[in-house]
Amino acid sequence: MKFSTAMCLCFLGVTTLLTQQSPKKNIRFALITLSIIVALFGLFGLLQDLLQFHVVTDQFFNGGNDTLTNTNYSYNSYATINTSICTLLLGLAFLLLGYKQQKIQLMGQYMLHVVTLISTVAIIGYLYGLSLFYKFSYVSSMPVHTASLFFGISIAAALLHPQYGLTNLFTGSRVGNQMARKLFLPLELIFVVLGFLRFKTQYNHLVTLEVSIYMLPLIMLVICLTIVALTAIWLNRIDEKRSAAENEVISINSSLEKRVAERSVELTALVDKLGESERRYRLLIEHASDAIYVLNFDNNFTEVNASMCKMTGYSREELLQLNLVNLIEPGHLKIDPIVLSPDELAEAVIKERRFLKKDGTSFDVEVNVKKFSDDRILVIARDITARKAMETELRLAELKFRTLAEKSMVGIYIVQKRKFTYVNPRFAQVFGYSQEELINAPSAAMVVSEQHRDIALEHIRARLAGEIDSIDYEAIGQRADGSLNWVEFYGNMVTIDGEPTIIGSMIDITERKEAEELLRQSELKYKLLFDSNPLPMWMISKDDLSIIAANKAATRHYGYTIDEFLQMNARDLRIEEDWSAMVDSFNKNTSDSGDQGIFKHQRKDGSIINVQIITQDIVFNGRPVRLSLANDITEKIKSEELLRKSEANLQTILNTTDSAYALFDKNLRVLAYNTMAAKFIKTQYKHEQDGADLPADYFPIERFPQLEKFAGQVLTGHHVSYEIDYQQPNGDTMWYDVRLLPIIDSNDLILGLMISLYDITERKNAESDLKAAYERIHAQINSIKTMAWKQSHFMRSPVANLKGLAAMLKDDPGDATALAYVMFELDRLDAVIIEMANDAAIHED
Repeated sequence: MKFSTAMCLCFLGVTTLLTQQSPKKNIRFALITLSIIVALFGLFGLLQDLLQFHVVTDQFFNGGNDTLTNTNYSYNSYATINTSICTLLLGLAFLLLGYKQQKIQLMGQYMLHVVTLISTVAIIGYLYGLSLFYKFSYVSSMPVHTASLFFGISIAAALLHPQYGLTNLFTGSRVGNQMARKLFLPLELIFVVLGFLRFKTQYNHLVTLEVSIYMLPLIMLVICLTIVALTAIWLNRIDEKRSAAENEVISINSSLEKRVAERSVELTALVDKLGESERRYRLLIEHASDAIYVLNFDNNFTEVNASMCKMTGYSREELLQLNLVNLIEPGHLKIDPIVLSPDELAEAVIKERRFLKKDGTSFDVEVNVKKFSDDRILVIARDITARKAMETELRLAELKFRTLAEKSMVGIYIVQKRKFTYVNPRFAQVFGYSQEELINAPSAAMVVSEQHRDIALEHIRARLAGEIDSIDYEAIGQRADGSLNWVEFYGNMVTIDGEPTIIGSMIDITERKEAEELLRQSELKYKLLFDSNPLPMWMISKDDLSIIAANKAATRHYGYTIDEFLQMNARDLRIEEDWSAMVDSFNKNTSDSGDQGIFKHQRKDGSIINVQIITQDIVFNGRPVRLSLANDITEKIKSEELLRKSEANLQTILNTTDSAYALFDKNLRVLAYNTMAAKFIKTQYKHEQDGADLPADYFPIERFPQLEKFAGQVLTGHHVSYEIDYQQPNGDTMWYDVRLLPIIDSNDLILGLMISLYDITERKNAESDLKAAYERIHAQINSIKTMAWKQSHFMRSPVANLKGLAAMLKDDPGDATALAYVMFELDRLDAVIIEMANDAAIHED
């Protein structure tokens, strides 16, 4: 085997394996590249044999010396003509089979068949010793192993597309294909193996020519008869199965015809009753408060109710001419395409969609989709625009809270079980830790120095134990690098998820403590601290309200220079309405520092800000001075106002909806509820709702275990929906659609659950009326059956007796006994007719 031929066979093997991989871009590129390389090698080999020219690559692959005789041939590396033809055809075949057009793939398939034929002829030539079959030139021949590999690769490649060419004859599932597979191998045995055996026996002189010629047709005749017999038995079995199947189908068809005839009579009587039921059904659909429409599997409307027309702004005739795609917002349709296949709608599907009204405005709806038995789709839609707006408001409120906490310049912390469960970036920054390090710390007191740690632990214990609600204290903190700082802690005890929790704030007061120490030590140090304070500070003379000093923070925040401040007085920073109150304040003496409240200040650019003023009266350079610190809380006030507005909007939405909503924590303690929820509790449970109440306090004992079970499922992340009924004092039944949803924060933590109730009494009553009408239909049918039975049994006996007595009177008209029997039977017949008339009257009622 030549080196180039061996390399091409390797490439063909890799190409065959690549056809079994997923059709990725790189796989397809490699397959095409290898096919082209193989085809080029085959083409160059064929041209070298025909035109006797030499390619440079031959010297690279193989020198000119024969490995056995060491004779130098100019064209020793050439492949034989039949090998080159097979290599070219295989490369082209793999290339053509990669296309999707059927005609191109068919050409590739027949190229594979040509390779199979050439390799088969070569193999048979080796079996029979005929060099003509495997030698196309005097130089060399196709080796038997090369022919075998070509034969195997061509067969394997042909099976990639068995529907094309001669492969389809042997791979199909029909009777002809099965017969071809059964007959092909025995025929090969006859013509190849037996011929080979005859050739070898004759060649080795084992038997004479006459005997070998006689034995060959005899053995072929026996094998052919065996094949014919086996094939006939196989076909007879198939024919027997077909006949049995036909007889069974005929029997089933006869039985079905009889059953259809029997049922036709019954169904005819029910048509009128079903028409009445259909009228009531349509009346129920038309007057439903929810939008209801029916689709076919092409998404076309086949039926709509009045609520659907009102919700979309289209008339009934316009909707029946539209497709569902016309009502769905295009952007939403790309994200969530319509799926209306029968397999997808085996059970009811509830989802949300965004619809378009006739005027182009979009709105959100919740749809309940269910497949009818006649392959139609029933959809119940409800406008949830208000609910979606409420959910958006809730998310915005939570986002605002988190933004305030994360951006706050005050450290905020949450402690549970004496460990931090949350700290904001400012808190972690003050102590030199990351947020993750503090939240995973073993104790919340790790940020307090050794000398104050016991005090801090005692304060934490007292609040978690409920002994005190809140506390404000100062302590020496300890940073991550071991350095100390002064901090002020403030915290309240609350309960979150049933766990005692401390929520508080922390202010780094190191600078303030140092300032106090410096003030006690010397006026110079006091002045230094004054200038370095990050908040605006002034020294204002109490006698004439002139500003005698201002720090750098004041210049940055208010826009004035130090020299400008020294030319001003306190009135220049206040609005005119506050002057009188300010003068009264300066006339009072405050020996201790104190919070004077919130006032409006005016900056150099004329803008008004809200500041919190903290003051301390001191003596500076022998004159009474008030030291003032201004903390700008303008943004804080704006944020609080936005939070109040968001809260008010949320309450307005909850109290104007027709559904009852209630929020619970993980212990089923009520967190919030709307007006409809309070009305429901009062109406059904005779209980005035209090925010501290638990459902176990007033919920019926027999229903509470079910509520606990559903709540447990919701708190694991599931949604629960069911219907429940309540008996009213007047005997009526109220029905509610109940839904339980988990309350999840932005970190996917379940904080509690929300319960919503919607009154569906009207819908359930309509379903009950429909069921009662169906039962009355069945009762009427049974009554008709009873009348028919009486007609066929009670009347048959007196009529038969009357016929016999009539024959007796015909023979002897004067027979008094026979006449008496006739009268008796007539009375019986009259009684049966009267009873049937009474039954018919009851049936009509």
